[in-house]
Parts: sequence; C-alpha cells; structure tokens
Amino acid sequence: MGELRLGDVIDDYCVKCRRLTNHSIVSMVDGGVAKVRCRSCYHDHDYLHEQTPPSKREMKKRLFDAVVAAASPPAAAAATEAGVEMSPEAKSEKKSRTRRK
Repeated sequence: MGELRLGDVIDDYCVKCRRLTNHSIVSMVDGGVAKVRCRSCYHDHDYLHEQTPPSKREMKKRLFDAVVAAASPPAAAAATEAGVEMSPEAKSEKKSRTRRK
C-alpha cells in the first residue's frame, strides 16, 4: 500500500457501529492517520488501528487487578503466610498492635 492521503478509504473499528467497517481519513498528524469517518454511519472518531477497544467488564477487571497488586500486604505479613517464622520482637509488636484495637 502506498502513502496514505486525506480522503483515502481504510478499514477501522467503528465505535458507534461496533464493527469493522470502511472509513475515510479525515485528519493526519506527522504522516499518520489521526481521525477517520465511518462510511456507514458517518461518525468521526480517532483512528483505532483496526483494534476493538476492551469491553467495560474487561477494563474493570484490569483496574481491579492493578489495585489489588498495588495494595499487596507488607513483607512481614507475606512472610508469615509463606510459613516463615517471625522474630520474637516482631511477634510482641504484632500482639501489642492487636490489643490496642
């Protein structure tokens, strides 16, 4: 395929039609396609490089997994869960914290 120009027809995923359709190039930035217009519904949107965006359910799962990974337990708690014995000082500190509650 040669150099792309304004008005050329390319395939892309239409966010309104929710399917892969023909699109006309509406704008370009630095020689690359920036915006396209669906030739079925005439909706303008960013060029998605023929990839379907993730579903809302998929996005929620990714965000939830990222939050859980960021809120992982401290090393001492992880060590006790793994079966590593805590030092006597750490045990007494843990007991005193639980009594304060």
